[in-house]
Amino acid sequence: MHVTVEALSTDNQDTQEQKQEIADKAFAGLALGLSGVGLGTWLILGLRQQHQKQLMSHLQSTFYRLVEEQRGQISLLRFAKEAEITGEEAKLFLDSKAKEFNATFDHSRDGGVYYHFHL
Repeated sequence: MHVTVEALSTDNQDTQEQKQEIADKAFAGLALGLSGVGLGTWLILGLRQQHQKQLMSHLQSTFYRLVEEQRGQISLLRFAKEAEITGEEAKLFLDSKAKEFNATFDHSRDGGVYYHFHL
């Protein structure tokens, strides 16, 4: 930013050498700024990917633990509560597991959804 202000505030009597120096400073500042943005983006994407892996690991372990504890029957509400995720996220996860393991599901009288995984 300092280089931009300096470039705008110089009068037209600057020598070619001074103009080149200002241009070099502007290029260096731009290169440094872009490399910082690139590094920051790379770090954020890496952290996001790490978070996704941790979340999937948490969901998997919660799922297998509940399958064991409940002898193959998992309610949507209980899974969402145990995994600490929303009902929609729990439904998407359990639906994918139901397809993977040929599970069935049904609705209780009170409106709850239960998945039955055959052990």
